[in-house]
Amino acid sequence: MVAEGLSGREAAQRLCRSPRTVENHLRAVYQKLGVRNRVELLHAAEHRGLLASAPSEVRAQPGSELEFKSRMLDIIRSLDARMALAANDSYFGELVIALSGALHARWAGISEHSAHDEMIEIIVMAADGVIGEQSSCQAEGSPCGETLRRGSFVVADDIAQVFPGWALAAALGIRSYAGVRLDDRLLGTVGTLWIMDDKPLERGADVEMILRLFGRRTAAELALAQTLDQEISRA
Repeated sequence: MVAEGLSGREAAQRLCRSPRTVENHLRAVYQKLGVRNRVELLHAAEHRGLLASAPSEVRAQPGSELEFKSRMLDIIRSLDARMALAANDSYFGELVIALSGALHARWAGISEHSAHDEMIEIIVMAADGVIGEQSSCQAEGSPCGETLRRGSFVVADDIAQVFPGWALAAALGIRSYAGVRLDDRLLGTVGTLWIMDDKPLERGADVEMILRLFGRRTAAELALAQTLDQEISRA
């Protein structure tokens, strides 16, 4: 990246690290090669043959790990900025639309679950960028049920083979899924946050990380909504 002319901050963004971390690594490289600055660093690296293949390798891998991580960071920033402006009463809908768009997934949703009920209620779902109708499904034999049990769950492809009895997969042509459990500090497990697609899921672990980042507020918002519903019922 130094050879490409990137600054410390630009390298940090590409690596998803802080500028200070990049500078610390750079100082360590200076010390090991016995150089004092970037110019001397490049001369030393070229003399040792360290730059012979680096530029072509970087250009030959447009879908490389670094590029993907950088794209994930951009997605997180975009989502974070959008959700910071979302009002409480529109948060759920804004989130699922934003997630489906940012992650290029056909479906994104939030499901509500009661410990005393075998059914999972899908309280909001975006389908192709549009909020759809609420629905429900059995917890047993579904990816949302598995997410509740494990805490998080990802199927990158062929989800119908994992859940052969899950009718929704066949009806909609669902192939991939990623979801995280929503746990509130006071109420415990309140639901799941998930995305689904009709194509294989790229880098499921990174998608899961993004869902987790937005899971905390989602759990708190869902717990608040459940508490208000209970208060209204009592009244």
